[in-house]
Amino acid sequence: YDLKDTSKITLVDLQFMAAMGPPGGARSSVTLRFTRHFSVVSMNPFSDETLLKIFNTIVATYMKMEEYNMEYMGLGLSFVLGTMEVYKGAMANLLPTPNKSHYVFNLRDFSRVILGVCLIKRNDVIDKTTFIRLWVHEVFRVFYDRLTDDADRTWLFSMVTKFVVNNVKFKLDQVFGKLTQPEDNGR
Repeated sequence: YDLKDTSKITLVDLQFMAAMGPPGGARSSVTLRFTRHFSVVSMNPFSDETLLKIFNTIVATYMKMEEYNMEYMGLGLSFVLGTMEVYKGAMANLLPTPNKSHYVFNLRDFSRVILGVCLIKRNDVIDKTTFIRLWVHEVFRVFYDRLTDDADRTWLFSMVTKFVVNNVKFKLDQVFGKLTQPEDNGR
């Protein structure tokens, strides 16, 4: 109804589209009375193989366009695996609560890490540690910056550390050693 003169408004040839996530966390279920007006389409979560295929293709395409050698190609593809581990770990261990209602992670977070890594230009990559440092930075930017609890921060830090040590075969001291060195001006 029109609020000014209370006359009825008729909408003709209208299409309405809506999207929602499954109930849980801060989301509640929608009544059948409301959903009967829609054609409900559901999509199952992607399998690990599908996620790896999608994001490995993105990283491989980026690496080819930037003309990285195969040494870096393997490193980039291992970051997809590491991001998936962090993402799945966050989904399982960092659950939303009333105090942590923003602990809701989805594939958008996964893609933010990967696309953030793909922003660096080949000329800016000095060595492998630059690339590793960028990936750790992106994981912390997307996941760590949301965390409000020291226990959660410690959990994520240890997860990233284990991945870098076990899969990339670097220690974080090697990767971030430059940041802990005293400056030449005596500070």
